[in-house]
Amino acid sequence: MINMDDFNSRLDSLETKIDKLSDAMITLIQHDTKIDGLVAHNNTQDNRLNKHSEAIDAYAVKLATVSKASGANEWFVRLLIAALVTGAAFMLR
Repeated sequence: MINMDDFNSRLDSLETKIDKLSDAMITLIQHDTKIDGLVAHNNTQDNRLNKHSEAIDAYAVKLATVSKASGANEWFVRLLIAALVTGAAFMLR
């Protein structure tokens, strides 16, 4: 025959295990929610960094263009100064 005290103790044991499992599931759901929030925050930060990276790339292209133009202007000014000095030296001779 089944002893009722033994049966009740087993049911109590199962009930405590189910309670522990439900607590563990609640904790897992809370952690999952936090992780989802962190992933969303990470995606937002990635998007912001990508926008900044695109802006930096655009400035790098502009800088390269200006640098090339200023280099040509520098050589033009040097040639102009050399021509003026040569012309002044020729006139003073």
